[in-house]
Amino acid sequence: MSQSVFSAGALAAAMEVACRLGVGRVDPVVLHISQHVSIRLLPTGLVARVVRDDAQSLDRLRRELSVGQHLSARGAPSVGLAAGVPPGPHFSDGFAVTFWEFVSHVPADEDNAEHTARAAAALSRVHQALADFPFELPNFWAKIDQCRNLLQTPSALPALAPGDRQFLLSVYSSVRTALDQLPVRLVPILGDAHLGNVFITSDGALWNDFEDACRGPREWDIGFLPEPELAAFEPFNSDLLVELGYLRSLCVSVWCWALADIPEKREAAEYHLGYLRERASAGRIL
Repeated sequence: MSQSVFSAGALAAAMEVACRLGVGRVDPVVLHISQHVSIRLLPTGLVARVVRDDAQSLDRLRRELSVGQHLSARGAPSVGLAAGVPPGPHFSDGFAVTFWEFVSHVPADEDNAEHTARAAAALSRVHQALADFPFELPNFWAKIDQCRNLLQTPSALPALAPGDRQFLLSVYSSVRTALDQLPVRLVPILGDAHLGNVFITSDGALWNDFEDACRGPREWDIGFLPEPELAAFEPFNSDLLVELGYLRSLCVSVWCWALADIPEKREAAEYHLGYLRERASAGRIL
């Protein structure tokens, strides 16, 4: 299914479910397209998040709902589930829909020191709230190994050049070997912590998008932060932080190559591939 067909189907599903729930006449505005589609339903305060109705997507969706509910119950700085309608999941024509509250915000800017400081402080509170999460979460390696599997499947990632595919596989092997020599303590984490999932509001930073929550090292979540903000997460393992940083770039590149028909995803894929080649040329990896 192409991204245009996916987004059109997701839009139709969100509208059908909203109508079924008696939300009333709404004007949908697509906010984000990736593995899910986020759609604001004006003039309400609802945002519909829509995924394909398949086993893997539903597992991630149900995990996101349970994590979102847990964070809200703990008063963590996170975007909450919708209050005016049942949050879901609701199903329509091959799609699953959940509803979240709309939050007035500006996107977090990595070049804005205040934004990164707010994001770091909020992430620390989210980690504290997740510490007693009562349900099972997947190991963080599960999604990373999906990246390796994509790289090892010749028919996958058609936009990725063969030489680049082999290079990324070599990076994976090198980093995995290095990580096997380091202590890794697994705790509940967001799993996809980056500034793209942070909303800057008048009340501070809010974290959003919990579908990749997992058990992993905190260093996996904090690797995007500038050095001044890392102090809030002491103690952490600096060597682990470096190696996981390479692994994060590899995974982002692979995930974005899988969506290379979206221009901004292809740009991100090429950026992270270039970063890893630069690190390799400098003798930091491989």
